[in-house]
Amino acid sequence: MTNFKYFICLMLLFVGASAFAQNDAGISELMKQRAQQKVAQMNDNISFMADKSKDLNTRNYYRGKALNLFIEKGEPFEEEGIHNTGVKMETTSIYRRKPSRRLMKDYFTGLVNLRYSKVDIQSTKVHEIEISDLQKIDDDKYVCTAYFEQIFVGYRDGIPIYKDRTRKKVKIYILAEETIDGQEFIVLLGDVTALETSRI
Repeated sequence: MTNFKYFICLMLLFVGASAFAQNDAGISELMKQRAQQKVAQMNDNISFMADKSKDLNTRNYYRGKALNLFIEKGEPFEEEGIHNTGVKMETTSIYRRKPSRRLMKDYFTGLVNLRYSKVDIQSTKVHEIEISDLQKIDDDKYVCTAYFEQIFVGYRDGIPIYKDRTRKKVKIYILAEETIDGQEFIVLLGDVTALETSRI
């Protein structure tokens, strides 16, 4: 009888640990999905900002929406005791391999005011955005990295004069908060890095 009780206790422990691990994996998957959605929102806003068929006020509206997705809305912040002037966007081109880094708010202003007569920017679909494993950096704070591609086409007088494809990565911060309705995740974007640019 004692052996049977011991066996039952072991089984209950195993089932409990398994359920906890499954629940933990489910939460991790949910956080990754939220990260994908946030990156897709950024990419949609970038596409809208650059769309010359929209008026200037509308493009600036999407600039504001995009900045809201980032840490401190693109303004200065502190990370691990280090002062940061704001999140940054790294860009490259087929003519300039060395990346250039600009404050996100300045990059978005430039995007709104591009001199092409028409601009088309397409990005990786939300479910195809790659998300790295989550790293826990505090009790309720996680970081991960998202990888995606952007295709940029600039037109003049209806003719495409510049085209490229850039693979990028963005640092993502996820804050887990306990609320009355359960656990909520606040997802904020950090620096965007250009990895590789190719002609298309």
